[in-house]
Amino acid sequence: MKKLFAILAAVAVLGLAMPVLAADAPGTNVVVGGRILTDVGYQSLTKELTANRAEDVGTSFVNMAGHSYLNAKFTSADKSTGGFIELGLSSKNGNQEGVSLRYAYGWWKVGNCRLVAGQIDGWIGTLKHHPKQYLGLSQSAKLLLSNWGYIYTGRHPQARFEWMKDNMGFSLAVVQPGAELTPQQTNGLTLGSTALPGSVDVYSTIPRLDLAAQFTFGGLWIGPGFGWSQMKIEKGNNAMKDDTITAWVAILPVKFTMGPFTAKAEVHWGQNNEYDWNGVNAGLKSLARSVAYRKADGSIEDTRNVGGFLALEYKLTSALEATAGYGIEYLNNDAWKKDAGFQNDDYRRQAFFVALPYTVTKNFSIHPEFNYFNYGDAVTNNADNGNEWMLGVQFRFVF
Repeated sequence: MKKLFAILAAVAVLGLAMPVLAADAPGTNVVVGGRILTDVGYQSLTKELTANRAEDVGTSFVNMAGHSYLNAKFTSADKSTGGFIELGLSSKNGNQEGVSLRYAYGWWKVGNCRLVAGQIDGWIGTLKHHPKQYLGLSQSAKLLLSNWGYIYTGRHPQARFEWMKDNMGFSLAVVQPGAELTPQQTNGLTLGSTALPGSVDVYSTIPRLDLAAQFTFGGLWIGPGFGWSQMKIEKGNNAMKDDTITAWVAILPVKFTMGPFTAKAEVHWGQNNEYDWNGVNAGLKSLARSVAYRKADGSIEDTRNVGGFLALEYKLTSALEATAGYGIEYLNNDAWKKDAGFQNDDYRRQAFFVALPYTVTKNFSIHPEFNYFNYGDAVTNNADNGNEWMLGVQFRFVF
């Protein structure tokens, strides 16, 4: 609570100081914005997903969704330079109040080129084509079908060059490898792996590279991208037969709009891609991950991932919209059978949602939603991992 009040007080002071800041930089434009999201709903978990695995559990919830925010946008008088800062806000039961850094970056534009540096999301896994699955981020770490068919790049420190002209553009970014997960962290090695030694350095000699493009043809938008990263593990006396983990992802997202109808889709392929292109990590609980498998002899076996989603949207009236989406992820690693002795060497999870977003005013809307997440069958013994569903409404105030 004290942390929340302190941050909000700082934001308030910043707002009061903006006229002074603007006076120091004549013509500078400052815009303050915010989004307040409240989820009210019901969650159902089958016994496989509960703490004691004894019975199914259902619970109501009322919380501030974790993708609420406060932000400020700065633009120079000549429109050549700017910056953006955004703080995330969340609150749920147990007095769990959170304030987090979402964005903090600056940009410089010359002609068709733009340089961006700071904490920002990337062109790979962009929000431009995201499915409108909004309910349940604070309750169960579920948002946009992220990691359930949709890849979100996440927000990380980076330096990026962009070129845009008319209906096309491309970008190249350098990012720190292991931006989402590292091999030392929980879930940083996939199910069944031999843990890394207690003292070992993980390092990278080359930054992560994200290369992406965007093309718009009338109502059709396409945003192909490819990302690559590599981490090295110190050998020394740590029985590391292999010292390199390579991760990559290739993604093909599409968005098509014609009149009241919009279709969004994505197909992606990857190897150990959850180290860098992960999205909402906590929602996967203890599921198998698309990260490296370490054998007892210290050798590395890569996990492969293919997945995608399809979402359809239709404007029934100027205020009411209907949308539905389905996503799936498939993982494979030969070591699950050959080294760990598990029953399966592959794994699949899937999800779907339906929603009826309704715009009340320019700044207020409601978002009724039902979503369902099937956690698939266990790699270890083919037993059911369980399923989860949520039904509720999100109240959305955007300024």
